[in-house]
Amino acid sequence: MRRSSTALPILVLMLSACVSGTSSDPTDLSPGITTAGARDVSETRVLDGDTFVVDLDDEAIEVRLLGINTPERDECQGSQARTEAIEIVEGARISLTGNEYDQFGRLLAYVFADDVLVNAELVESGLALAQSNDHPRVAEFKDLEEKAYEAGSGLWNPEACPPAADANVVISELKADAPGPDNENPNGEFVVVKNRGDTTVDLSGWTIRDESSRHRYTFGAFSLAAGEHVTVYSGSGEDTDRDLYWAAGDPVWSNGGDTAYLLDPSGNYRFRLAHIG
Repeated sequence: MRRSSTALPILVLMLSACVSGTSSDPTDLSPGITTAGARDVSETRVLDGDTFVVDLDDEAIEVRLLGINTPERDECQGSQARTEAIEIVEGARISLTGNEYDQFGRLLAYVFADDVLVNAELVESGLALAQSNDHPRVAEFKDLEEKAYEAGSGLWNPEACPPAADANVVISELKADAPGPDNENPNGEFVVVKNRGDTTVDLSGWTIRDESSRHRYTFGAFSLAAGEHVTVYSGSGEDTDRDLYWAAGDPVWSNGGDTAYLLDPSGNYRFRLAHIG
């Protein structure tokens, strides 16, 4: 369910009184529309597809859509995700439910526009990644991402952001759970990238990322011959023609569930491989 509009991103929200500044088990979140005890707030800015700011009692509160991650505004399909979020909520009665906060102090919430769950709509449109973090609708969101992926919608169109690289490169293996404590064995985590094509591929500018907004590895000058593979380790080491090192500084891949994505230099999502925790 979508609404087309060219209006500026200004609307009225109904914010559930569960916003208390305290943290609790995320499974306590109600997936239903909650209006009892709600308070009116005004949205002042839509930052990107999954984040907006509201004014509540003369205090600006940043809200992050729970369980999804849209591209940043300067990334492939980032502006489309922001526009889609604005169009979904424009003119609708908005309510949200959530009482968890992330490490940046943002309220994590399911946001509804009338009877449309905005979080789910963005995933279904192919404009958001479904995250594997624990929340009541994780299975639903993952299913919606799979359908969008199969349909080639949004981010999953391999030519969403031209020019698209002409290459048959895949993630053939994801080792997310290192032997022993992850922070003591960063090179126990790794991703294997393979060239399934018939010609050498220049991987310069290609990127590996996880479901979060933090972890990115971008290849420097590097070519991968036909049929060959390269392993990218999360820790540090000396790069060779078969082994590369992320030097991420902390564990990259979540043992509880994560997905590795491979993007070409234009930001097109060319492949994904999930780790089920």
